[in-house]
Amino acid sequence: MADTEETIEDIEETPEEEEAIEGGPKRKLLGPTMIRTLLYVAAALVLIIVSGTIAYMVAKKVSRAPATEKTAEEYKNVAKPLAYFEMKPFSINTSDIEEPHFVKISLSLGYEAGKTDLQTELNARRAQLRDIIISIIGSKKYTDLNTQDKRNQLKEEIIRRINDVLRNGEIKAVFFTEFVLT
Repeated sequence: MADTEETIEDIEETPEEEEAIEGGPKRKLLGPTMIRTLLYVAAALVLIIVSGTIAYMVAKKVSRAPATEKTAEEYKNVAKPLAYFEMKPFSINTSDIEEPHFVKISLSLGYEAGKTDLQTELNARRAQLRDIIISIIGSKKYTDLNTQDKRNQLKEEIIRRINDVLRNGEIKAVFFTEFVLT
């Protein structure tokens, strides 16, 4: 048995003998710098995969979202902008008897653009239009003007009364540019 142990020992080489055969000290293949580099590369790959997956999911979700942009047909249905006839400011007392109230109002009358004959008529009837507006607002009480719904009703009444006297077109809207109720 001793012979077999010696032959095995003879076959195995010692580390010093390996260094001598290879021509220098033995280098480690997986040293600390190599492991650190591999960890950085692995982390970068994981980051790329995660961000790619998120980008894919977002793109897929965005492609399913309904379009919010208007189509050409929807733009055709939008009303044309109005031309405006500016009225000078009004200072009117309300019809309240117990406690006097005061309304300061500026308004514009909106009509279909391009109606030069209507614009000429509005200019010619400026005094009559002011009288109509003063009589409408002067007949109201504070409680008839203090909410938005009541002001919208006032606009409708002004439109109706003015359109009754116009001959070359009609007023489409009334816009209060100033409304002070005290």
